[in-house]
Amino acid sequence: MKKKLAILLSLTLALAFALAACGGGNEDLSDSKYVGTWVANELSFAGETGEMDSVFKLTLNGDGTGTLEGTDADGNQEVSNITWSLTDDGFKTEGDAKMTFKDDGDGIVANLLGVKMRFTREDEAGANGAAYGYAGDDPIELACYKYMAEAYNENYEEAEYHIPTVNIVHEDLSQEDEYLVYGDFWIENYNGEGDVLKCASGGNYPGCMHISKDDYSVTAFDVVADGESWDSSAREIFGDAYEDFMKVYGDSDARNELRKVTVSDFVNLNGLEFKYYQDEGWDPVELYPAAGTETAE
Repeated sequence: MKKKLAILLSLTLALAFALAACGGGNEDLSDSKYVGTWVANELSFAGETGEMDSVFKLTLNGDGTGTLEGTDADGNQEVSNITWSLTDDGFKTEGDAKMTFKDDGDGIVANLLGVKMRFTREDEAGANGAAYGYAGDDPIELACYKYMAEAYNENYEEAEYHIPTVNIVHEDLSQEDEYLVYGDFWIENYNGEGDVLKCASGGNYPGCMHISKDDYSVTAFDVVADGESWDSSAREIFGDAYEDFMKVYGDSDARNELRKVTVSDFVNLNGLEFKYYQDEGWDPVELYPAAGTETAE
């Protein structure tokens, strides 16, 4: 039945995209209870209910714009731009995906040709970090992984997979409107060749992320400067956490282990078949297998 539901989902979403229409946007919806990010976590048809095999996120902005982001079981992502407006019992979207959502008190439900997709708020649904290689449930950490994967892959040539490595040094939770997260942040971009993820590009961005307490979005990122001013910039940004940062930054063995764990989580969470990752000029690194499976040989 799960396979049947997945096929129906593909067909209904294709219909939603085919019916796409222009309009909307530029409307002040900032006070709406629907503003934020919603995650699809249940699919039902003809009395049968199943879990989502793919990850779908609906983000609604206060100006009437938004996005529908889909990540399939192979880790492939597609983002559609939408506009949205309120209805008597929920809201509707237009643009790249035309859908109507009803509020049933426990979440929002879209119904296309009898196929129902239930969405709950991302913070209520729990952290879902499969698309970024994050296997935990801390929304602050998830925000860091998400930001590195989405914001910094654009600095490089296109690759199939974007996997961050997030090494948090210190968190300041005392601010009124935001969390300050100090860390050593990396992004690596990979292409698949056989059972190996070949690293095509990547970079290091130590600094401090400002994360909104309202929706866990990254509102600013103070990155340590390059070149001769690197040390003075790091001292200024990290402040009292500078010494702790330097210990983390200088421990390449711990960083490589964290990278191996993150890449392994990305592969396992998304059901991919890769067994190794490899940097150019270096030997492949064997990944950790999913729980209950045998180690790669």
